[in-house]
Amino acid sequence: MHEEKRLPMNKKEGLLYGIVICGITASSMCFYNLYLAFGAINQDMLIAFAKSLPLFFVIAMLLENFVVRHFADSLVKKFSDPKDSFNATLLFTILFTVVGMSFLMTFIGDVVGHGLVVNSSTFIRFVMSWPRNFGVVLGLELLIAQPIARKVMVLLHSKQVEEYVEYD
Repeated sequence: MHEEKRLPMNKKEGLLYGIVICGITASSMCFYNLYLAFGAINQDMLIAFAKSLPLFFVIAMLLENFVVRHFADSLVKKFSDPKDSFNATLLFTILFTVVGMSFLMTFIGDVVGHGLVVNSSTFIRFVMSWPRNFGVVLGLELLIAQPIARKVMVLLHSKQVEEYVEYD
């Protein structure tokens, strides 16, 4: 699957791919959850968004790269076959990544918003928020973030091919 032009082929490209996906997803989910918390788009909500987005972006990048990717990769290996199509493997990867990221980020978002207080309210908020966050992120990944990130990779790789041809 690494020869695929729609995916990163090295660590630098992987970082760019991750930045695109995390940028889209973290900003969208941060905005969405703050909108739900504030009940409106107003100055206070936008200030909270501007303050919290860098934190959530960094947390999302770290979690995806150092925790969730390994979880998702191991599940993809378990539930897919090397003969599976690109789309099937990608769908499994997206699904397992979204499960892990939405689970962790829902909890972290609650901690940031309400403090590290673990009680029945924490559990109730999580149970009410995680399925919604999972659904929104899955749709966002499938329809917006992943297609944009893959398009960036295709453009990058086509540019690299053009540069390679020029040197011949």
